[in-house]
Amino acid sequence: MSNEQELLLVYERDLQIARMIQTDFLPETLPQMDGWEIAARFHPARLVAGDFYDVFPLAHHRIGIVIADVCDKGVGAALFMSLFRSLIRAFAQQHYHLSWLDTLTDGSNKLRGQRVEPPRIGTTALKNAVSLTNNYIANNHSRINMFATLFFGVLNPATGLLHYVNGGHEPPAILSLNGIKARLKPTGPAVGIMPNREFGIRQVQLEPGDILVAYSDGVTDARNPQGQFFTEEKLLSLLQQPADSATAVLDCIEASVNAHIANADQFDDITMLAVHRT
Repeated sequence: MSNEQELLLVYERDLQIARMIQTDFLPETLPQMDGWEIAARFHPARLVAGDFYDVFPLAHHRIGIVIADVCDKGVGAALFMSLFRSLIRAFAQQHYHLSWLDTLTDGSNKLRGQRVEPPRIGTTALKNAVSLTNNYIANNHSRINMFATLFFGVLNPATGLLHYVNGGHEPPAILSLNGIKARLKPTGPAVGIMPNREFGIRQVQLEPGDILVAYSDGVTDARNPQGQFFTEEKLLSLLQQPADSATAVLDCIEASVNAHIANADQFDDITMLAVHRT
């Protein structure tokens, strides 16, 4: 065996190890909650990917929901995918008190005879996770010019209220029985480009029967053998069709994208996440 062949085998083994490690960063199982269904799809364009999704518990029975797309593809993007995912989850699960967010609440209590609002756990977690991740990447890795588009939502399963930050990501859609009823547009820039950027926090109510569908641009940018894109228009036409579950929605999109790609090479990572209030 030549030196070049040995080096190739070592490289391929390292890539396989990297893929195994990256897979460990994705949820092994998705949370199961009464009245809710969560489904996901993840298809790397190469052995390792720059996309990721995450669903994890937060304090006060909240659920963190993340989908993100690190710029570029391949090993470099995969390394930063692991960094972004770890920072987002770690910062979100820490408990910081941000007084300017305390005006938002799911309830109230009494203090000195006045009605006061307790801290909103969801907004605190959002602010911490996105702002601190953005500052860390921008301050420590600006020379590499790596950033990520990211959607991070904090769901209260008891009420269906979802607080979210959309850092330059493809706008998730909220589906009802009548089709698309809302798009969750960006509330700030991509994460990691410049420090101390502002990320707006929005909220939306998921009603019974609603399905939140989030995806990376690998879906709309999927190319057929002639080089034609799948397009957002085609995706939205699929989302207008009635669906009775998160799994059914993703199955429909996945089948349509696969048929479009046919025997062409997959152009980009494809990641989808759906949350259904049953």
